[in-house]
Amino acid sequence: MKLQDTRITPSKICNVDTHVSLAFAGLNADARILVDKARLEAQSHRLTVEDPVSIEYITKYVAGVQQRYTQSGGVRPFGISTLIVGFDPNDKTPRLYQTEPSGIYSAW
Repeated sequence: MKLQDTRITPSKICNVDTHVSLAFAGLNADARILVDKARLEAQSHRLTVEDPVSIEYITKYVAGVQQRYTQSGGVRPFGISTLIVGFDPNDKTPRLYQTEPSGIYSAW
């Protein structure tokens, strides 16, 4: 049995910020767009507020983007579900959130 070549296989786990990671199931192209938007928001938040984003904040942002794409004309919904995991910058507790293509999110 041949092993999968990891040099050409895109990873399903991405870093959003130094303390936040996002794992996804679904379409790689959709995930790349959503991860880029999340990274941009995390950087913008860090520059504006001078604090890293909380895990809940970035989860709400990702879920909001997914929800907007379900109701906007000319675009289709994102075909991915995500798990957003990290350590909260304030109290260093681990957090895990799930988002769905409809924009629903929940904490675990």
